Amino acid sequence: MQRHHPVRATAAAVAAFLLLGGCGPAAGSPGGPSPKAAAGRTAPLAPAREPSAAETRLLERAEQILISRCMDGRGFPYAVTEAPDADARSFPYGVDDVEWARAHGYGGRDERAAAQAREADPNQRYFRGLSASGRAAARTALMGSAPVGLSATAPTGMTITASPEGCIADAERTLYGDLATWFRVKVVTMNLRPVRETRVHEDRQYADAVGQWAACMRAAGRPYAGPDASRQAAARFGESMPPAEADAAEAELAVIEATCASGTPLARVSKALDHTYGEQLRARHREEIALRWRLQNGALPMARQVGEEHGSEEHGSAEQDQTPHPRPSGGSHA
Repeated sequence: MQRHHPVRATAAAVAAFLLLGGCGPAAGSPGGPSPKAAAGRTAPLAPAREPSAAETRLLERAEQILISRCMDGRGFPYAVTEAPDADARSFPYGVDDVEWARAHGYGGRDERAAAQAREADPNQRYFRGLSASGRAAARTALMGSAPVGLSATAPTGMTITASPEGCIADAERTLYGDLATWFRVKVVTMNLRPVRETRVHEDRQYADAVGQWAACMRAAGRPYAGPDASRQAAARFGESMPPAEADAAEAELAVIEATCASGTPLARVSKALDHTYGEQLRARHREEIALRWRLQNGALPMARQVGEEHGSEEHGSAEQDQTPHPRPSGGSHA
């Protein structure tokens, strides 16, 4: 039986989404493309080229700007914030970089810093200050009243749903035109990674490599059955130690884990299996991947226009602010 789950909000609205929880509306209009977008579907598609990191950031920022404009029109301030740095490393099969482990441990200190940044996010602060009814209204404005109207099946087998209403949907419709198609390819492509990682974890070669890693860890006085167990042990350091001591203990354990991963077949086998299963999934879903890239590339001119307009608006606002006159505090969109 398939499970149904509301889709997570886009990166553009993640701060507000984390606070509000859930997904939004479906109060009447269909989830298909606008007439303008529908008319444009007969035009040649953009090239199936993977957008660069800079282009992806441009699209994310344009979506934030569009959400901000939409929310402002519905009576809710929404700040345009920068997306978190995408350079955070992930080690789904065990930490295998000794130097990184020495500097970051398992990333606990980095995670605390990220949590503090989320806590300080202006959208988080604004929504926290609303009454219960105000938060519900803001959630509806952002994501609609219920996650109904858009539906797609992820490679995991889970059915993901969302609303075609709300400012997130409006922003994505403006950028990508065919909202239902964009939603489908986004759901598929964003959920390839968990499938790939699950297949690696279930592979017998990985299990054998973990066994050799565990023997290395036992010899080092750290008798953990697998990388998940050692990570969980590191997470508990903070329960009984001050932050600085917990960070040091975490780094020490992570270095031992990485040394064993690189000194046994675990690191090599993990990378090989990750590549193999990744290629298989990309081949199976190549049409969805290519279509997502086409939609993203097709949205770049609009994203540039939105960014330039927003820059002009910010410049004009800055000039006006030089004139001494009382201004209300809070609620900035930039």
